[in-house]
Amino acid sequence: MNWKSYQKYFKGKKILITGNSGFVGSYVSLTLSLLGSKILGYSLKKKDNKYLSNFPEYRRRIKTINDDIKNIESYRSTLIRFKPEILIHLASQPLVSQSYIQTKNSYETNVMGTVKLFEVAKNLSSLKNIVIFTSDKVYKNLDNNNLNENSPLGGEDPYSASKSAQDLISNSYKLSFFKKKKNVFLIRAGNIIGGGDWEKTRLIPDLFLSNFKKKNIYLRNPNATRPWQHILDVVEGILKVILVKGKKVSEKSLIYNIGPKSNKDIKVKLLIKKFIDNSNLIKIKFRFKNIHFKEKKFLRLSSKFIKKDINWQSKLRIEDAIQLTTKWYYEFFKNRKNIFNFTTYQIKVFFNK
Repeated sequence: MNWKSYQKYFKGKKILITGNSGFVGSYVSLTLSLLGSKILGYSLKKKDNKYLSNFPEYRRRIKTINDDIKNIESYRSTLIRFKPEILIHLASQPLVSQSYIQTKNSYETNVMGTVKLFEVAKNLSSLKNIVIFTSDKVYKNLDNNNLNENSPLGGEDPYSASKSAQDLISNSYKLSFFKKKKNVFLIRAGNIIGGGDWEKTRLIPDLFLSNFKKKNIYLRNPNATRPWQHILDVVEGILKVILVKGKKVSEKSLIYNIGPKSNKDIKVKLLIKKFIDNSNLIKIKFRFKNIHFKEKKFLRLSSKFIKKDINWQSKLRIEDAIQLTTKWYYEFFKNRKNIFNFTTYQIKVFFNK
């Protein structure tokens, strides 16, 4: 499915996007804006000016209410006036490590923030499609099995538990209040790489910032295996779910894993080695560092159902994802003023493949 196919569906659509200032949120918002959608964002402003959402071109394109998701009920009348047809919920406390430090806030944001958003959604008669973006970490990790949409939920650390709860709460609202009125799509994805992620303690931002500072990178969990995938594959997965399944209301929640092209296991240290080996721009080495919190060592996500149900699969191999990501960060550090245009270019090239 190419750019024109998405443009035909999304052009003119009113879309409310929570968490639109973050890594995933900025890409979803920018892509939909380029497709001609009318976007209203709701998100805390990122303190780090390197984020795309802090660039003047982004702020001009996408109107954003800057506030905490826990306060969204205060904007009920504003959101009713906006009359969104689609809601994409991306606002969250997104870090496992941070959930051990600010545990209460993580639960309040991810759990009660979602509850309050659904309470507002009850009053949005224009709203027909709700996307809740959770995580691959919602699952109870059973040995080395592929995790599919029917695998048991059961996140153990505070972040993962909050995302499991978010999944359950969303399904409850669907069955209790929106059964014949609104679609609820639960999308589980991870681990996402790509240009524009500046979240502290994340692997790829650490790599490129360390390289810029000419300091070796320390890997906290080098043997952890993750389903690495590029941000643009994830964005297209979200859009295609809405396009294919959003034209009529299903009586149950529709749940999809979004995972990479191959189920090949890739450990943290191998991914970093691939980045270093595939680029003459990265001059640093990696070292190991012990972590002081529990983190799953193995995650493997099955995307068989989304391929079967809506004919979606990722376009990019891990080598492609590494190349796109490296080019983005190289462009940022070389010519920061051009990075918004460069991001737009990468989006359009990807969707026209």
